[in-house]
Amino acid sequence: MKAVVIDIDGTLTDESRRLDLAAAAVIRKLDVPVILASGNVLCFVKCATKLMGASDIMIAENGGVISLGFDGPVYIKGDRARCVQVLEMLRANFELEELDAADRLSDVALRRNFDIEAARQIIADNEIRDVELVDTGFAVHIKSMNVNKGTALLEVAALIGLDAGGIMAIGDSVNDIEMLHAAGLGVAVGNANPVLKSTADMVTSGRYGAGVVEALEYAGKSSLWPD
Repeated sequence: MKAVVIDIDGTLTDESRRLDLAAAAVIRKLDVPVILASGNVLCFVKCATKLMGASDIMIAENGGVISLGFDGPVYIKGDRARCVQVLEMLRANFELEELDAADRLSDVALRRNFDIEAARQIIADNEIRDVELVDTGFAVHIKSMNVNKGTALLEVAALIGLDAGGIMAIGDSVNDIEMLHAAGLGVAVGNANPVLKSTADMVTSGRYGAGVVEALEYAGKSSLWPD
């Protein structure tokens, strides 16, 4: 493996969003780029990246934002204006609480306090095919259908000159499915959503950060890291 892409919430952090320091310690020792990927906003990912000692290549907003360097170029892939249109349509039926609106560049994030399936049905009834609702377990995202962590992983690989087949991806939620599929080795941590587990190449016995440590140590013992 030439690089690792790791989800943050529910993977590097636990259900209370406490960062796993053992995972951070292992990440700091790796000689390959460790790229953090999140549904959260870029400023959050930058902060987590610095705290973890990870690479300065980052994926935010479920693949809608890619950043190369803390002060480097930022690529926006999602259509936030379109997502806001769908948000306003849904407001006619639900009382919605938007999250991080001032910092979001490509999607819309909502608190998980409304009937998500009913909202999905309204989107389907209105024949909206370019936008979807994704529930990460931490927030509900209105996002562009053709943008996800998998498309971002492929683009990052191209930007830094790597084959995606040489990348390990680690996650816990349904918004990590495409990322695990795009990677050469897709790993679900022990607490992962059952759907993600069913599509992963490897499922760790460890939960949250302990699962990340398990996956990274497995790669080391299996000589998956480059010499």
